[in-house]
Amino acid sequence: MSSSTIRPPLAALADTVVAVFLYIGLEWLFFVTKPSFFSVLPWTERICIALVAALPFVAAVLGLWVCCWLLTVLLGAGDAASSNSNRTRLQRILLRLPQAAVLTLLLVLLVDNFTYTLAGIGIVSTSGFTAYAYVFVVIVLFLWITSRLAPAISDATPPKQQQVPAWKLIVALILPLAGIILAVQGLMSHENGYSPDIHTTGKQPNILFFATDGIESDFISGYGYEQQTTPNLDALMQESLVFEAAIANAARTTGSTVSMLNGKYPATTKVIFPPQTLIGADAFEHLPGLLKGRGYAVFQESIRYYADGPDLNMQQGFDIANQRVIASDATEWLPNHARVALANPLYFLSRLWQRISERALHLLQLEPMNSVYQAVKAEDSAKVYGISDRTRIDSAKDFIASQKQPFLMHIHLMDTHCCAFKPVQRKFSAEFAKRNSDNREMFFLDTLVDSDNYFGELIDALEQAGELDNTLIIYSSDHTKGWRVKQRIPLIMRFPGGAKLGRVAENVQLIDVTPTVLDYLEIPKPKWIEGRSLIAGDLDPLQSTFSTSGVSREKLSRGEDQVSQLVGSGPPLYGVESMVMTVCQRWYALDLASGELKVGYIKRHPQPCKFSDLPTKADARNQIVQHLMQRGFVLPVGAYPAIDG
Repeated sequence: MSSSTIRPPLAALADTVVAVFLYIGLEWLFFVTKPSFFSVLPWTERICIALVAALPFVAAVLGLWVCCWLLTVLLGAGDAASSNSNRTRLQRILLRLPQAAVLTLLLVLLVDNFTYTLAGIGIVSTSGFTAYAYVFVVIVLFLWITSRLAPAISDATPPKQQQVPAWKLIVALILPLAGIILAVQGLMSHENGYSPDIHTTGKQPNILFFATDGIESDFISGYGYEQQTTPNLDALMQESLVFEAAIANAARTTGSTVSMLNGKYPATTKVIFPPQTLIGADAFEHLPGLLKGRGYAVFQESIRYYADGPDLNMQQGFDIANQRVIASDATEWLPNHARVALANPLYFLSRLWQRISERALHLLQLEPMNSVYQAVKAEDSAKVYGISDRTRIDSAKDFIASQKQPFLMHIHLMDTHCCAFKPVQRKFSAEFAKRNSDNREMFFLDTLVDSDNYFGELIDALEQAGELDNTLIIYSSDHTKGWRVKQRIPLIMRFPGGAKLGRVAENVQLIDVTPTVLDYLEIPKPKWIEGRSLIAGDLDPLQSTFSTSGVSREKLSRGEDQVSQLVGSGPPLYGVESMVMTVCQRWYALDLASGELKVGYIKRHPQPCKFSDLPTKADARNQIVQHLMQRGFVLPVGAYPAIDG
């Protein structure tokens, strides 16, 4: 066999690499032209992410291409004297299979995106015969593309026509080289600030986070509400550390939940509302990840899209989340330094793989594909956003009963979510035939009673499993009724053995929860945490708390399904319309567009401060502006005067 027989056809090789970058480029365009995790990043970084993320795809497809080329060698590829035209045709086809596969994938995704965006139908809508019919069409498309590409390699083609065009060489050589350089540069320049501690000595109690959506303290009987709404919680409060003036750091579930679990302000992570997700090092810096690294099993029952850890890109943090087992990350073999340095390209890569794999599994009817809209769809009574609180609690109880290792549970119930209020039992609303604007609060109170009953069931489940005395229980909410942060939310911590008891009147905030848990577990506080431990000593009554408040959002609908997302989720304001700073009993709300500042007071604050000790409007305004500008927000020119200090 001559050397020309085994020399790989460069045109086919270049075309294959070009096809990969075409696929990556169009998928990248799909993400950057709609609200996504890309929105908070500068354009230079967006482009770098695409180049680096393309490398594994290029490597995989080139590996397939090499296998095909070696097969052509075994079949006698390049033997111009061969009279076997069928064999020659097969050799050409083999060398074009990887390119055809990439182009087929690209066309399928383009068509699926188009039909789903236009009419709400696509691969997710198929089942049974229609799914198999779709598979048949994809196979026919693949074969047709292959047949069209195969003649491109021909022994009869003049050598000049077989030369690779310059632009293909640029794509096939320069772009992969650029991706490699950027990846190496990222690895060398990144500070290794994340290192999970797998040390397992010290305290290892179970930890239960229990939250019910949209509750303010004033409706809880243990906080002074005139009628009994929460008997199970009231009993727990007798043996707990109760915070009388807790403030949520975001008026929306997404930002509030994330800030509680990672101890960072929403303005720091830019995770306030979908489609924002944790990116870079933030994806690895959170309590679930710290405890999972210490041998904890991590379980979550909340709501997909808005408050789901994996959906929000909390890496290495969850074993089970919202009715699904979280598979090990395919990149776990990488050193932690590399995973953090390449976190954004790897996340983009995982999103691409998810878009491919979920469609393939759905069409083969191995695993149904989840639509965002279907995942958060509300249907029957006492069922909000996909599944009922009854199902959430039953799942949590089963998890408790099955555990043989310390666990972290995050439970977020939704029946109290404004404003449908569909109670399971009717206590306060029993006299009303149906809900309306005049009696809505009675229905809300009944859903709060339902939530307390569920809470009682979890306490019983812990006791039956013999784990109640070994569990740190944290009860909270994400914001007050009506998505506000200007009033108090409940925050109760029940420590094993009654280690901490009493009532705390000073203002605290949800970003303080994670450092408090770490302090109790005797785990050193990481540098990235912005909150403070609430059990480390006396608290400052004039501590400022900061909360994202109003957001700019829009509703997306597909038939009866509906979700919301931020408008303008990137710079300069990351979708935030207003910010609230709270000091003691006084709150200051700043409109970011106009610079207007409004002032008000927390109802029934347990320990009001002297008026003279509170910040002036000018001081408060400056503090809010500094808080945002230090975190990369760019405020409207002319709306704010110079900061005096």
